[in-house]
Amino acid sequence: MQDYFLILARVQYDYKGKYLFSGVMRRDGSTKFGPSNKFGYFPSASAGWIVSEESFLNESNTFDFLKIRTSYGILGNDRIPDFGFESLLNGEGAYVFDDELLIGTAIGGLSNPEIRWEKQYTFDIGLDAKFFDNKLDVSIDYFNRRTEDLLITPQTSGILGGSGPGSGAPTVNAGSVENTGLELSLSYRKTVSEDFKYNFSFNATALKNEVLEVNGESSFLGGGSFGIGQEAPARMEAGLPIGYFRGYQTDGVFQTQAEVDAHALQSNAQPGDLRFKDTNGDGVITNEDKTYLGDPIADATFGLNFGFTYKNFDFLAYVFSSVGNEIVRNYERFQPLTNRSTIYLDRWTGPGTSNDTPRVTTGATQNNQFSDFFVEDGSFVRLQNVQVGYTLSDTFLEDYKINELRFYVSASNLVTLTKYTGYDPTGSTGQPIGGGIDYGFYPTPKTYLFGLQLKF
Repeated sequence: MQDYFLILARVQYDYKGKYLFSGVMRRDGSTKFGPSNKFGYFPSASAGWIVSEESFLNESNTFDFLKIRTSYGILGNDRIPDFGFESLLNGEGAYVFDDELLIGTAIGGLSNPEIRWEKQYTFDIGLDAKFFDNKLDVSIDYFNRRTEDLLITPQTSGILGGSGPGSGAPTVNAGSVENTGLELSLSYRKTVSEDFKYNFSFNATALKNEVLEVNGESSFLGGGSFGIGQEAPARMEAGLPIGYFRGYQTDGVFQTQAEVDAHALQSNAQPGDLRFKDTNGDGVITNEDKTYLGDPIADATFGLNFGFTYKNFDFLAYVFSSVGNEIVRNYERFQPLTNRSTIYLDRWTGPGTSNDTPRVTTGATQNNQFSDFFVEDGSFVRLQNVQVGYTLSDTFLEDYKINELRFYVSASNLVTLTKYTGYDPTGSTGQPIGGGIDYGFYPTPKTYLFGLQLKF
């Protein structure tokens, strides 16, 4: 069990209700780290200026409220398994003594005595404004978040013993990652009449992610899995988004043997197979030809809420969208007598039949090697929730001593618009390296609810 220690000092200052300052110093201690790395220091500061309180603006008919704010600080993260800095005898070992199989105790997860606090350096500058008698709220933020000593559990070689029962790879401080972006939030509410009111809110976030540094001797860390015996399809590598996908780029499908002969040497290639690009130009398709194929981090996300009340009726809807991320289709099985995706209905069956989908065969082929054929656009728009309700009038309820009775019906995950051919574009492990790979996750179901709310 984790023990946690905290020492906190805070200073707040308010001058004339329009100049604001706050400063915090934290000293955190966590037993999830070894004795030499147990404590971390995390200062932060923020300042605000309520411009609408200034004499040159408080008579303005444009702004009901205007505030400019900025902050900078360091946050610590210790969300890792307990006792990762030392080895425990919580694994299992199978032994044979006198021709009898016995189950014993072995070292559990691999330890890393050097793990330390993950630190996030966060800078934010933004403004908040209100217009039209406080009916319209607007917030805009620019942020830069640099995470150093990122805590993850990478893939390791099986010879280290991390694949045994009860064991696992060690947690490491993998490197540094930077997130830069913009956030926008709008909300508007209006009372049209005594019977009709409506409101809506909209938020959008644009994000750029980049790995700044990878710790250790290797220039990258791998994660995720694809097929059998293939290298990790996802990587953490400096200069690229964390968890980006690396594999072969394709250039259509071989139509004839002449095309196979004219192309760079590609093992076992036949007409109907995917044609991999020779990105380094050496005339042979090898691992060195693998390249960036996309990443699971969305370029932008959007959310929209809309609701209204009309007399006794109320309505609420929420829409969410993710744009610009890729997802790996990794639930296919390349075995005999297995069902295939409907995309193979348009497969290659002879010269000129398809230049996108390869032939179907159980013979030796590189078509099941990780390539952009398995990487799809994961963008989607989803009607996340819809709810309609009706509240009975007070006069009807007085005889039953009920203050309020409301009937409602709601639906979740009602409609999803996407080009992804899998079951659900949100399927992911959520791992920093290896997220965005669809292993055949059970799709998010549509949910319908009918209910009532009573107040006495």
